[in-house]
Amino acid sequence: MSDNKPWCQNSGCPEKKNSNQIRGTKGKKYYQSNKASQWLGYWCTNSCREEWWRKHRDTCLRAVGLRTEPVKLPMESAWSKNYNYRWNNTSNDRNDQHYLENKLMGIRIPITEHQYNSISWDNDECMALATQLQAKQSA
Repeated sequence: MSDNKPWCQNSGCPEKKNSNQIRGTKGKKYYQSNKASQWLGYWCTNSCREEWWRKHRDTCLRAVGLRTEPVKLPMESAWSKNYNYRWNNTSNDRNDQHYLENKLMGIRIPITEHQYNSISWDNDECMALATQLQAKQSA
């Protein structure tokens, strides 16, 4: 089985000179980059990630496109899902309240736990469910 895990993307990684980075045979030893951490994705440590980011952030932002204007979410589209944790001491049971909320419009729509779990935190999914539930209420 091959290990396809990427190497640390920080070119300065071997300069840390940790004992676990020593490779090669007697007389031909060298320091080598570490494998990337599964938690950090492309870097072995937070310090390597930060060093890489300091060197390459301008290039990355130019490649993706630097925002020069704020991103705005219109009032009609500003839906999110939420819940209130509720514990009933009498019955030792949870009775959470799940809902969709548009704080800009001051609207809160109750939903079931199943509906809450069936959508992600993505605004579009929350807005689609809110629109569907509002249509049922007005019908």
